Amino acid sequence: MASNLFLSNRGASTGITAIGTQLNSGFIDIYAGTQPADANTNTTGTEFILAELTFSSAAGAAVTSTWTAAFANTGATTATSTGIATFYRAYTSSRAAILDGSVSTASADMNFNTNNIVAGVSVAVTSYALVLPEH
Repeated sequence: MASNLFLSNRGASTGITAIGTQLNSGFIDIYAGTQPADANTNTTGTEFILAELTFSSAAGAAVTSTWTAAFANTGATTATSTGIATFYRAYTSSRAAILDGSVSTASADMNFNTNNIVAGVSVAVTSYALVLPEH
């Protein structure tokens, strides 16, 4: 069955705001290893957490269909492990998985100052926004 689904600007803005609201006071874990098939799939144990970021109590704000994150500690944290960051997973404050995506230093879902994470060294988000396409 073909899909011809289109969201209006208002629909996209409402949807991305609802997703972002679930992240209020939530967390993002930065992982090394292979990203699971989807955000519903548990990590297998071959991945490991390099660092954790905390969202602010108001995790972000949406303008039209783009939600821009607001982090506690301005999006920087100290790494707890050493490895190459490959993906992130965002959680609610009660640790329910909401979404995950790619990480890199540019052109990824979430961009950092470096992918080569070293325990004890600061990791800083350089850009992170969620977009729900309007079509």
